Amino acid sequence: MAGLLRASEEGLKIIDMVRRNLGWNKADELWCQAALTSKATLKRFWTQQPIRRETFIHICKAVGVKNWQDIVAREIQEPELLLAAIADIALDNQNDRTFPLPENLPPVRNWVQRTKEIDTLKTTIVNSDIAAISIVGLPGIGKTTLISQLIRQFHTEKTPFTCAAWQSLQSATGKAPPCDRTIDSLLFTLSNGDITTAVTPQDDSFQKIEKLIKIIKAKPCLIVFDRAETLLKAGEAKAAGYFADDCAEYAWLFKQLLETEHQSKIIFTSRESLAELPPTVTREIQLNGLDRDSAISLLQSFNLTANPEELAEMGDRYSGHPKALQLVAALIRDDTEFQGNVGNFLHQRDWLLIRDIERLIDEIIARLGDGEQTCLGRISVYQSSEYPLSFAGISAQMPEVSKYELKENIILALKRRQLLYYDRHLKSYQLHPLIQEKGEHLLNQNSENVRTAHSQAYNYYISIPLKPESEWQDIEDIQPLIRAHYHASQAQDLDAANAIISEVCEYLRQWNCAGLVCGNIELPLLIEKPYFTN
Repeated sequence: MAGLLRASEEGLKIIDMVRRNLGWNKADELWCQAALTSKATLKRFWTQQPIRRETFIHICKAVGVKNWQDIVAREIQEPELLLAAIADIALDNQNDRTFPLPENLPPVRNWVQRTKEIDTLKTTIVNSDIAAISIVGLPGIGKTTLISQLIRQFHTEKTPFTCAAWQSLQSATGKAPPCDRTIDSLLFTLSNGDITTAVTPQDDSFQKIEKLIKIIKAKPCLIVFDRAETLLKAGEAKAAGYFADDCAEYAWLFKQLLETEHQSKIIFTSRESLAELPPTVTREIQLNGLDRDSAISLLQSFNLTANPEELAEMGDRYSGHPKALQLVAALIRDDTEFQGNVGNFLHQRDWLLIRDIERLIDEIIARLGDGEQTCLGRISVYQSSEYPLSFAGISAQMPEVSKYELKENIILALKRRQLLYYDRHLKSYQLHPLIQEKGEHLLNQNSENVRTAHSQAYNYYISIPLKPESEWQDIEDIQPLIRAHYHASQAQDLDAANAIISEVCEYLRQWNCAGLVCGNIELPLLIEKPYFTN
């Protein structure tokens, strides 16, 4: 085959003579350096095994043989091709193991240290029996950038991997490319260009997968499938995370890659959880926003005018969402309204979703079913930073569905789509600020829906049992009533709001909390109570 060459007996005699004149042994280190190859490959050359054409030529020219055609043996036959594709591994020396960067590896720009995440990935990939890792998170949270950086670091370090492949499952249509095309690309990359579509014209997908499995069994490969959510169903809560019907070949490919014993590792990035990956050999890692220091470093790279407090506030507002911070920073830098001044932006905007960010969030909102959109809009009225959001609170907003339907379909779907998560430290369901604001936008499309959601939130909070009144010590002991007052006010139920104020006004005065409460939840009736004035 054109991609592979082997040395003939006569050719080896010529090479042996010239290498002796140079004073080199058959696996000399100087020869390896001059030919840009490994000792293991030189050994294969001497034993007349097929090696890559480019490497063969380099080996000949390194000892001064320009007419490398004189060294070549007969054409390599088809059955030998796969064996050659899995060779060139430096089994005799672990230090020889390395891999070229994939040609289509995405660039890494504005990289900030995600040391903890990188270390976790390296430990899981290299030092565990896990066959695959699935990196999930919101659009723009940095999944692709993180894995691209990980591969670049692996490339410069001593790792067990000898080759890497990057497969983007994104296309202009929003659909994944045909599975057959993806397998062809993997075979070409992992065989160092030796297995092409010309070699396997009659093979179906199953036969190609068999060839792929043989390669990853024979040598440790690192394979990335980027944007895997394009393979998943959309529009129905109970189908969230499952492969679309027209992606059955991909489902079979992943099943074979993950359930067959081999020495390679698979990485998925996805905006949604991949529910059908076998959990015994797969670990899902949720990627969150940058920490405060990293968010500040990212903003500083845009050369904005700001003090540290303003940069920290900006990072906190967006919960360290990298893409959102970059879009906002570019707006502040380029728009003459702000002239690079972060303070001006913070003072003029009390919302998060500038149009470019909202378009990003819309991409995943468009995948929701009606029940998911309804639930997301209604629970956006809760302020989970003030009081934990429990399943009971979500259930109060969705009285029209059973608790089973809500828990096992709607909430599970929102979690799999990375729109809702449970914070085990706060013991609360949480929405990312960008998602909460988008939920508010969905709800605000109908003013009656807004009043209904706040009314249902009021009913939920007012039903939460409190300590006996004799044990009230501070405002935290009556927080459900404070939340109930807020929602009654938003629902324009002034009688209910008045009733709460009448019940707690003396305690608020004693605890000097009137101003705090007024500032946080907009008590509308305080002006009628002179003892609440500052």
